[in-house]
Amino acid sequence: MFLLVPTELEAQPLKKMGLKPHVIGMGPVEAALGAFRLFSKEISGPIILAGIGGAYPGSGLQIGDLALATVEYFGDLGICHYLIQGDFAETLPALKECSLRHPLLEKATLCLEEKFPIECGPFVTVCCATKDPKRGEILALKHRGALIENMEGFSVAIAAQKCNIALLELRTVSNLIADPYAPWHIEEALERLGEALKWLQENL
Repeated sequence: MFLLVPTELEAQPLKKMGLKPHVIGMGPVEAALGAFRLFSKEISGPIILAGIGGAYPGSGLQIGDLALATVEYFGDLGICHYLIQGDFAETLPALKECSLRHPLLEKATLCLEEKFPIECGPFVTVCCATKDPKRGEILALKHRGALIENMEGFSVAIAAQKCNIALLELRTVSNLIADPYAPWHIEEALERLGEALKWLQENL
């Protein structure tokens, strides 16, 4: 299993559990460059991007819940108004969607379901974490009932696509966008993430 994580914050607890994550950097730019650099080398799968994320209002996800991405959207690319973000004109096309549906996703879902409750659905990548629940609702609705917000998934998915690599993205919920000022449960989320990754490492 070849494991990618955005930050040392996520890497350290996973290392203590015997996993060997590669830190690629936080945010769309660093993550894209870090992932592409690794994908350009000789690596073996399954290849997993793992980390924490915020659950969108209406997703039904709670702290510590696990989710796999079926598609990644780039939520911040477009024209920004007060809360609503619009697309560019058709004459200015922009890549904003990257599918993560492939046989490995189905296999990982079945594997995880043997031990963990798991949701599968769209994720949204943003440059700035959403602090306004209304904006969270808008982003989720605009992107087909998205489950989780993160800051790296779309860029890593595009890098994987360009290198003909099947990528899995697994995240645990550390915070609820509907409750933006509540403390983030990072340790709890990473512990659950590590358990799920260990299971995948042993059974996928």
